[in-house]
Order: sequence, then C-alpha cells, then structure tokens
Amino acid sequence: MKKLLLLTLATAAFTGSFAQRTSTVPRATQMGIYNLDVHNYYNTKSTARTTASGDTLILSNIDPASDTPTLFLAGVDSGYLTGTDAYGDMGYAERYDFNGSDSTLEVIGVKAIFAGRYSDTTTKKVNFKVWDIGSQNTADPNYTGFFYSGLPNNTLDSLVVPINLIGINDTNNYLDTFKAYLFTSPTAYLDSSFYVGYEINYIPTALKGDTIGLLCSLDGERTSSVDTVLGAGDTVINVQNATEFSGGGGWNDNVFDNDGIQDNLYIFPIVVVKYTTGVSNVRRNNLTFYGNFPNPATNSTNIRFSLATEVDVTVQIEDLNGNIINTIKQSKLSAGEHIIPVNTSKMAAGDYLYIIRTSGGDGIGSKMSVIK
Repeated sequence: MKKLLLLTLATAAFTGSFAQRTSTVPRATQMGIYNLDVHNYYNTKSTARTTASGDTLILSNIDPASDTPTLFLAGVDSGYLTGTDAYGDMGYAERYDFNGSDSTLEVIGVKAIFAGRYSDTTTKKVNFKVWDIGSQNTADPNYTGFFYSGLPNNTLDSLVVPINLIGINDTNNYLDTFKAYLFTSPTAYLDSSFYVGYEINYIPTALKGDTIGLLCSLDGERTSSVDTVLGAGDTVINVQNATEFSGGGGWNDNVFDNDGIQDNLYIFPIVVVKYTTGVSNVRRNNLTFYGNFPNPATNSTNIRFSLATEVDVTVQIEDLNGNIINTIKQSKLSAGEHIIPVNTSKMAAGDYLYIIRTSGGDGIGSKMSVIK
C-alpha cells in the first residue's frame, strides 16, 4: 500500500523521494473544493461509508467523486481520516510543544470529536493516551540524512473507552458530539513537549460493522514548517501529527510518510499549568495558549492566547458533567496576542472545563475554578 513519490517541500527547498500511501485524491483538489465551518460542526450529520458486507473498505483515501460523503472533516469529506481503515492503522497522535523552563503542567484528560457508526455487537475500544517525545536522533528509514524531531514514545497516561461511548451511535443518522474524557489520575507534572491521541486494535478482516474516525481539519491547514535544514545536509522532520502503522510499522510522520497530509486532528489535551517563576505557554501549530487569569476567578477571568495567522476562534465553557455553560465566538482574529474576557459572576462555585479552538483545527483545553 506504499510507494515512492517526489514531493517539493517549499520550506526546505529540496525534492526527495519518500515512502507514503497511495492517494486517490489530488492534494490540489482536496485543498480547493472543501469548506470547513468549525462553528457548525456540532450540528453536522454524517453518513458512514460501508461496503456491502457492512465493514470499512478503505477510509484512508476517499474519492469524493465516487464515494458517499462520509465524515472526518467536521462533516465534510477530506479524503483522509484517522480511524478504522483497511490499512489496520493502530494509533493517531498530535504534538503539543511546552517549554518547562519556568513552569510545569499536568494533562488531566483529552477532548475529541469522532464520527461514524458501530455494530450492536462491537467490542472495540479506543485507548486515549499521552506520550512523551522520543529521540530526535531517530533516523527516517526511508532516506538518508533525515531525522524525526521526535515521535510518540513512552505512555504517560491512558484511558480506555468503548467506542459506543465516544459520541456516536449505531444508526445512519446522528449528531457528532465533542466530548471530554478525564483520566482517572492526571499525568505526573511535565516540563517538556508531549503528544496526545489514541490507539485502537482494529483488524479489517474481523469484527465487521464498525466505521469510526477522529475528525480532522482540511489538508493544508497546518501552518508550521514541515522540516528544518541543518548544517551538513541533515534535515529534521518537524513532526506535528503521526500515525502508528500496523504490522510493526511503528509511528510515522503524516507529511513525509502518509500522503503528505498537513492537517490538524480534533483531539486536544486538557491541561493545568503550574506557574513558578513566570508565565509559560503550550503551543500547537497556529495557536499558543497561556491560560486564564485570575484562576480561581470570582466575577471574571481572561483567557490569553496568541495566533500565528488570522483565524476564527471559539471558546466553550462546560461543567464537569459536559453541560455547556457558555460559548464565545470571535471572527477573523488577527495574528498576534489576544485576551478573551469571560464573565463568571453568575457561575456557581466549582470547577469548569473550557476549550479554545480555531477554524484551522487547532485547540487546547484547560480547567478553571470559580469561587464565591
């Protein structure tokens, strides 16, 4: 299912050959005909793609000219997906960069949005995970002089959830829901970058009837550089998200090893940052998050973040039972630093979760406390 292609990477100004999966949809087509409205995906309905036998045929590469519109791009078919597929992929992970020189953080859970359907007799489960970052010195096996910036390595925390509890149901028409999954215990305090994602044990020829996937943004909406050229001809592959191939294939960067995909996965960590000598931040692609101040809050708090490019931003606040308390939308925020004020005067005392996400698919969650 893999082949060698030539790809020009503008950021590195070089052309090289690399292993990747066969794509049925030209990237230019994918990037030109789809429209993502991240504000509306709570109300999006999708139809799962199935074969006559009721199982996934192949969901990694979908041709919109011949396939039923499916899911996986917030209700619009992106041509790619992260879920049960004929490749037997086992895991999907998104990197978050954190500089712990003056702070530490703990990951208390993840927030994710899935779509698809499952059979009444399914026994499949997803295992949400946090990983630390592997060594940058790991060479890409496909070509000489290329090194990953670090792939998912040791598991730091995990939570197993049956797929009938991930916000989808077993009918053809359903509402996708964006759900929080809190770990039984938070991670230990982290002082460096990490991955969040999930693994699933899926065998395409067995346990038919399940077609699930994690939503993603439009291909091409990644804004961070895909590689960095070093001194004597070496190149660091800047891994943003990765797929764990089946059959011992291990973790692979999605740009270099998986169709050149430059998207963002709709799975976000829920973090609590502990400040010591200063204000640190957590960064993913276009979004840098600084937290909310004050925390705990009485009558108001301010959510601080910065953007690399202009995007729409949505902040959603919910209680620990998943009930939405408030949704704040701001359109076309410019590149640079921003503060969104939140009125907490009418909120009962207690802990709340909030998620900040962009129309480009970036996002992060955190916890705020209200006192009276």
